[in-house]
Parts: sequence; C-alpha cells; structure tokens
Amino acid sequence: METKIYYPKTYDVIYRSGYIIGLLGIVLFVFSYRVSNWQGLDLGTSIFYLGSLISGAFLLVWKREIKIFILSCMILGVIFGISYLLFFKNPEIAVISAGFVLVGMAGLYGKEAHCFHFIEGWILMWSFPLLIFVNLLIYGLGLQNNNSAHTTLFIIYIIIMLLALSFLIKKLRQPLMQFCQN
Repeated sequence: METKIYYPKTYDVIYRSGYIIGLLGIVLFVFSYRVSNWQGLDLGTSIFYLGSLISGAFLLVWKREIKIFILSCMILGVIFGISYLLFFKNPEIAVISAGFVLVGMAGLYGKEAHCFHFIEGWILMWSFPLLIFVNLLIYGLGLQNNNSAHTTLFIIYIIIMLLALSFLIKKLRQPLMQFCQN
C-alpha cells in the first residue's frame, strides 16, 4: 500500500537490524539451554527481547492498531523480563515475560508472512503461541528438569532458530522499503 508518508531507508535498516539482534539472542539462548547455562539463557533472552523491541518500534503497518498491539505486548514482556532479572527470580514471571514478547514476535512474523509470503513467517507466527503453551504445560506439570522435556524443547528451539535464520536471509535479500505485496 503506497502512502504519502516518507520514511528514510535507514528506518527499514533499523527494523531489519532488530531481526539480526533477535537471531543472535535466539542462538545464544538455544546453546545456553542445551548446556543449562542460566546466565547465557538470561543474556540470550535479553538480546532477543532487545532485537524484538527494535523491530517492533520500527514496524511499518497500515493499521496503527496492529503496531500498538505488537509493541504493547513486547513492552509488557520486556517490563516483566526486567523485573524478573532485577527483582524477582520467579519462574512464573519469566514465563509471562516470554509469553508477551513471543505474542508480539508472532505478530511481526505474521505481518511479514502476510505481506511478503515468507513461509517461515507463517510457521514462526503459529509456533510461538504453541511454544508458549508447551512451556506453560511443562512448567505446570513440574517437568522443567525432565530430560525428555529438556531434549524435546531443545529440538523445538533448534527448529525455531533455523526458521528464524531462513526468514532473516530472505528479509535481508529483500529491497529496502518494499511495500506490502497484498
């Protein structure tokens, strides 16, 4: 959709840099998760949140309400994440934090899937809510320290990391400031 509002190309560069930063956070998170390095998990999550927040803040959509919803979810998630890191080492707060950010990221990937037909975007959009549910289920059943659950989540995280990498490659190959295809 063409608009009379002008955005410089740097706007899109910053938007895409959020995906790069987010992927770096995912990679750190995945490998820290595998070796149960809790400091690496916190750092990877924080980097992912930063990248998500950057992309959310620089998201271009034709309906303002969509951006407000996506950014609100991310901001709430970051607030919960900061409170988890600084004040409350309560696992419930970490799960709530991740839930909000992942809902916002599902919106970002969904927008890209809708506009540019990135199949990875569709898969990631639907996998994030499922990932939230699986984490809540594992936590609710007290299976956080179960080896089978740990291995299953690691495999899911690897798949998500590879999908995010494939998505990022497609996004970086795309011309800057390309309008939505629909």
